[in-house]
Amino acid sequence: MSDHDSRTFSLPARQAAAPAGRRRRYLAAIALTMATALTGAACSSSGGSTDAAKGPVTLTFWVKTPFPDSKALLDLWEKQHPDIKIKMEIVSASGNTIPQAKLLLDVKADRAPDIAAFDTQYLPQFVTTGSVLDLKTVSGGNASALASNFEAWAWSTVQVGDGLYGLPIDSGPLSLYYRKDLFEKYDLPVPTTMDEYVQSSIALHKKDPSVYMGNLPTNDASPFNALAWAAGSRPFKVEGKSWVVDIANPAALKVADTMQKLLDEKAVLTLPQFSSQWGQDLNTGKVASWISAAWAPGPLESVAPKTKGKWAVAALPQWTPGTAASGSWGGSSAVVFKSTEHPKEALEFAKFITTNQQVWSNYWIPKITIYPTNLKAQKSEALSKPSSFFGGQKIYDTIAESNHSVARDFNYGPVANEWFTTQQNYLSQAVNGKMTLAEALKETQKSVVAYMRKQGLSVQEP
Repeated sequence: MSDHDSRTFSLPARQAAAPAGRRRRYLAAIALTMATALTGAACSSSGGSTDAAKGPVTLTFWVKTPFPDSKALLDLWEKQHPDIKIKMEIVSASGNTIPQAKLLLDVKADRAPDIAAFDTQYLPQFVTTGSVLDLKTVSGGNASALASNFEAWAWSTVQVGDGLYGLPIDSGPLSLYYRKDLFEKYDLPVPTTMDEYVQSSIALHKKDPSVYMGNLPTNDASPFNALAWAAGSRPFKVEGKSWVVDIANPAALKVADTMQKLLDEKAVLTLPQFSSQWGQDLNTGKVASWISAAWAPGPLESVAPKTKGKWAVAALPQWTPGTAASGSWGGSSAVVFKSTEHPKEALEFAKFITTNQQVWSNYWIPKITIYPTNLKAQKSEALSKPSSFFGGQKIYDTIAESNHSVARDFNYGPVANEWFTTQQNYLSQAVNGKMTLAEALKETQKSVVAYMRKQGLSVQEP
C-alpha cells in the first residue's frame, strides 16, 4: 500500500523528505518514547482485557488514504461479526511529513487507534515506541499458528526480536518490466544477471542516446534498498538488547558499485520517480525497462497508455548467476496497538483482512490490486488471467516466482524514516556527482548510527 497514488493502495510509500527543521521537531517529539528499550517493548503488557467483550464493540481502524469502496469490505466483516463494528479513519499526511510520522505523534499523545494498516518498513519503529501489541500475548488469539498462511519471508518482516507485531498484507517482490518492441528493435537479450543488465544498458544507450534501459531515481531510496535486499543486504538486525546497524554492508556496496558504472557511463536516467517527465519518458519509449515491484502494472498502465501490449515481465536479473533471489519494495501489515481495550477482537479483524479468502477475492485483488503475502490468495483466479497491457502474458506467474524467492531476515530497523530520508539525500548527491554511491552508503551509515545513539537506542556496528 502506498503514498504514491491516492487512487489505489498498490504502490509503496514514497519517502517524502520534510524540511529539516520540521523533521527535527517531530522526531524530537518522539525521542523520549523511542528511547524505550527494545526488549522492554517486546515484554510489555498486552493492553486491555483479553476477555470476550460484553455487548457491541467498536474498533477504530486507521488507514493512510481512502480505501476504494471500503463499505464492501466493512459490510463483509459485519456480516460475519455483527457485534464488532469497525470505524475506519483516514489519517492523511500533515504538511510534508508522511502519515506514519503523524501516527507516531498520535501514539505519543495517546490517540492511537485499535488497528492500523501501514507500510511494513515502519513496523520496527513503532515497536520501539512500545506502542504496538505483541500478538502472541493475546489470550486465545493463537497468532503464532498463523505463520503457515504467509510467505515465510513476509512473516519474518513482522517479527522484531522474539515478538510478533503484525500480520502481513501485501508485498512488492521485484521483477523486470521491459518493452518487448524496444528489446527487439535494438537486438537486446532479456538480461538474466545484473552484469548482463549493465552491459545491455550501456549497449542500448550507445545505439540510441535518446533511449535508456532504466532510471535511478533521485527522490526515493526504496528501489536501491530493494535491490540491495535481493543482493543479500541485511542493514539492521537485533542482537540481545541492541540493534546492529550495517547499512554499508558488502552486498549494498556491490549494488552501489554496479549502479555507479551506469552513472559513470551516463547510461541511466536520474529522474524523480513518478514525476511527469518520468511518466512521459515511459509513454514515449525513452525508457526500455523498469526494475520494479508487483504493484508496477498499475502505474505503468496509468502513465504509459500508448504502450499497451508492448510490455512483458521477466525475472529480476540476478546478482549471483544461477541463484534466484529477490527483494521487496513496498508492502503493508495489519497492526494492533497496545492501547486497545479489545485486543482479541482487534486481532480477529487483523486476521480477517489478511487471511480471509473472500476479502482477497472480492476486495483486495479486484478493487485495490495488491499482491498478497497470503499463500492461498496467491492462487486466486484473478491473478491467473492474461494481461492485455502485457500482450496477453499471465504476468503474475512470473511475479509469484519472484515473491517466493525474496530473501528472509531483512529488517528495516527502528528509524526507517530517518534512514530512508538520509540515504535519499546522499544518493541524490551521488547522482549529481558530489560523491560516489558507495560513499553515500557510508555517510548514511554514520548519520543513522549517530541519530540512533542520540535517541538513546543501543547500537552496535559490525
